[in-house]
Amino acid sequence: MNSKILTLALFPFVVGCVETTAPPPQQKKPAPTTAPAKPQVTKLRSASSGLAAYKRVSRRVEPVAERSCREMHPKAPQKFCDFQLKVLNNPKQPPNAFQSIGKDGRPVITFNINMLRSIQNDHEVAFIMGHEAGHQMATHLIKQRQNATAGALIGGILAGALGASVNTGTDLGGFVGARSYSKNFELQADRIGAYIADRAGYNPVIGARSFNRTRGSSAFLATHPPSQDRINTVNQTAAKIKAEKARGVRTPPIRF
Repeated sequence: MNSKILTLALFPFVVGCVETTAPPPQQKKPAPTTAPAKPQVTKLRSASSGLAAYKRVSRRVEPVAERSCREMHPKAPQKFCDFQLKVLNNPKQPPNAFQSIGKDGRPVITFNINMLRSIQNDHEVAFIMGHEAGHQMATHLIKQRQNATAGALIGGILAGALGASVNTGTDLGGFVGARSYSKNFELQADRIGAYIADRAGYNPVIGARSFNRTRGSSAFLATHPPSQDRINTVNQTAAKIKAEKARGVRTPPIRF
């Protein structure tokens, strides 16, 4: 499997509430305190339930993703849109899904078992599957490799001009270059994923609620955008799809 991957990592997190008290100064007995909210912990489904959802959804989403990919890339080789779906059954890995390129040149969409256990419904499976297909359709791995190469070249030139190690500059430049468009790539894949989920008969707005259990970042070198940005992006895309259908467009063209 190609090591150059784009990840859509989902990590459960806990939300707490700070306990507060506000007794009036004159009152001898303290006023009742506000009970802290119970932590909202993601409930994991059984592995068999997660696998059943994956198989059920993939039967609908995979052919839609392949048709949509060929619609977008009519002149591409057949294998460019011939998606291969895999599950990694390692219970020690944190929830994750990603797209890569296999040794045979086919795009691979991989879910690990804890990702499938953390997903709450079929809409989330469909949206995430569509998102990963979106990375291939938008040629993000190719662009990421190009960005890394350009960044490494610029970093090496700057390092040499400043008297620093060219190797260090090349490594840093490649690191920054590979991430220079990562957050934008994720939002593009989110938009494509919304179209694919909708075309397969799922609700992308419900699917995107999985982002409520993720942590993105606005930091420059972060690879994933803030979760609310992603939810907003999917909501806006779903609204556009609905508006086009209302105008009589049976299958709105994918725009990202």
